[in-house]
Amino acid sequence: MSRRLPILFLAILCAACAKKSMPPLPGDSVSADAAVTLATPKLTSGVSTSPPTIEPLGAIESRLFPVDVVMEHQGAIALDAAQRDAITKEVARAQTDLVKLQFDLEAEKEKLVKVLDPAKVDEAKAKDAAASLMERENRIKATHLAMLVRIKNVLTPDQQQKLKTLRDGDRCPPLPPPPPLIVGDGGRKDLGF
Repeated sequence: MSRRLPILFLAILCAACAKKSMPPLPGDSVSADAAVTLATPKLTSGVSTSPPTIEPLGAIESRLFPVDVVMEHQGAIALDAAQRDAITKEVARAQTDLVKLQFDLEAEKEKLVKVLDPAKVDEAKAKDAAASLMERENRIKATHLAMLVRIKNVLTPDQQQKLKTLRDGDRCPPLPPPPPLIVGDGGRKDLGF
């Protein structure tokens, strides 16, 4: 049992820091809790033989600050009451809009799923349903982006710089390489971890 503990810990660490390897399909860039993927999906086969790595923040994400990062570090950046109120109002405004947009998105996702159900899919209908779904996704992304821009505009340049430093320090570190294996007696033996 004690040998498995470090391996279990490493597996949990990998799972916690790993990113989804498949690019988002229509309907997937907005999660059920209205979290938004703003980065352009990378084309990939979805199969990776290399260990998971921490990708740098995208060009957009690196210039903006999610509200949870601002809340987590509000003391460190000396966020004042007026700034907190302004950010709270922006988040409430966005959440109000996002709830309606999320309902619309899910309705469009259901329509696309129904079009894709038959063994023989009508390509034109699938294309139209996907376009409608992606239009809803884009509305959600635009609302989310507008909120992030407004949050950034509330912060001073010094607060923004401090948040960048704190955010970069909070990201998961790269995983260490696996321990070497000793090969002997025709079998593999680990080093006692």
